[in-house]
Amino acid sequence: MRKTNSPRCTCRFVDTTVLDALAAKGLFADQKIAIAPIKTASAGSLEGDPLLSKDIRFFFEPNSAALDKAAVQNIEYLDTIKRFLQVSPGSTVLLRGHVDNARVDEFRQQGGEQLIKSMALKAMELSRQRAMAVRDALMERNKNIDASRLEAVGRGWEEPAGPDSEKNRRVEVQWFTLE
Repeated sequence: MRKTNSPRCTCRFVDTTVLDALAAKGLFADQKIAIAPIKTASAGSLEGDPLLSKDIRFFFEPNSAALDKAAVQNIEYLDTIKRFLQVSPGSTVLLRGHVDNARVDEFRQQGGEQLIKSMALKAMELSRQRAMAVRDALMERNKNIDASRLEAVGRGWEEPAGPDSEKNRRVEVQWFTLE
């Protein structure tokens, strides 16, 4: 093994002779090291366990002190997402929108399964719009973020966080990266 006084010397951990020879020949010089997001064959959507997951809840209560606090918190969340993307250049963020499921029984009583199916489609679209709103806010606040690194999907009312309606009106932020 080579010995060097360089502070970045890897000689204690690995024999780089072969890599040095390739570098000297200029082989693979045009290739770059990158961390790519984990994708599946099913329409390219993200799957698996995220490295980190966090909920963002938007409050739309005019003239409310809670709105000011929520707005500051949401900006902090957007800045956190930006930092995730900066930490790992190949990482991807999945924004998963959700809606409240509190009225499902009421829909069933009013119109049966046909109304539930109709309202479920509307819930999917609303939840997708919520995720897109977070994506748009993130892109507006951080113009240099590559839009292809942000995926927004709607889950409707199919994945409730619990019986609390407020907690079910949410956008989950999941960060995926190679480990």
